Amino acid sequence: MIALALAACGTARVVQKTPIGGTIELEGDHNKAMEQANEEMAAHCGFSNFTVLFEGAEPLALDNTTATPADSSRTAYRVRYQCDAGIPVGTTPSPPGT
Repeated sequence: MIALALAACGTARVVQKTPIGGTIELEGDHNKAMEQANEEMAAHCGFSNFTVLFEGAEPLALDNTTATPADSSRTAYRVRYQCDAGIPVGTTPSPPGT
């Protein structure tokens, strides 16, 4: 019963954030997780002020000391995005020549 409840949930977790974009990992229900990811991207870049560069499964980084052949196939569903114009919300662009 708990598995059914968890399957209906979706979450988005910020993996990396830079001044001009970032990476978000989606888990569970894709639509719900993507909804939350869109909120995260909008909070970072401004409403409709971001572009999704990549969306899909990515291999997870491995720790070479404990990695086994079975570990090499582990993936996570991620969204990579950038803020349009490269200027996140809450920052002021520098004038040219500074």
